[in-house]
Amino acid sequence: MEKRFFINKEDLFGNKVTIKGEEFMHLYKVMRMRVGDTIECFYDGSEIFSCEISKIEKTFAEAVVIDSFECIANPKKQVVLFQALPKLDKLELVTQKVCELGISKIIPFESRFTVAKPNQNKMERLEKISISACKQCGRTALLGLEDTISFKQMLLRLKEFDQIVLANETENTNALNEISGNNIAIIVGSEGGFAKEEIDELVKVGAISVTLGKRILRTETASIVLSALVLDRLGELR
Repeated sequence: MEKRFFINKEDLFGNKVTIKGEEFMHLYKVMRMRVGDTIECFYDGSEIFSCEISKIEKTFAEAVVIDSFECIANPKKQVVLFQALPKLDKLELVTQKVCELGISKIIPFESRFTVAKPNQNKMERLEKISISACKQCGRTALLGLEDTISFKQMLLRLKEFDQIVLANETENTNALNEISGNNIAIIVGSEGGFAKEEIDELVKVGAISVTLGKRILRTETASIVLSALVLDRLGELR
């Protein structure tokens, strides 16, 4: 596979691509690529552009588009992860791994037992992780990232979805079975889990309470496992 670089949509003009910023530094300083080398470029969309480097300057490179093709690694179904806000390092891990698996968006939320506080400066870091994960796994549609919302706001947002799946550590019998629909919400609690009243409210708005097995998982592990199970049921991993 050719080396792949992320660009902004406006960096593609006609059949010419401009690579700048951190992506240029990676191309030139790390990969030591030269004029005439072939690369692949993508922006947040559905296409991959096969290009040949035509110019390298001090702060940018230019490439000519040779061909373009549809990306087959993008998710076909929308699965949104509502993640109870964990510490930043755990949120970074979840962002990377669920992007690779095929989750469409992450929406962090606060619940009664969340300990971490919203960090408004985290978004740029998470966006970089999303881009890096896309380059690694082959998708071109970036993972959607939203600011942290309240538990009540999440309840309102859940009305938008065809099906809602709740990972519930107090659930003993109901395992994840068939998933249907094109717009699925999955919910994972914080390190401290959910209060009983919160579980009741989630079930009331239509959430299906499921167990992830007899072992208690860390929040970041539960998010990755539930994402993989749901995406597999939807055929996204086949």
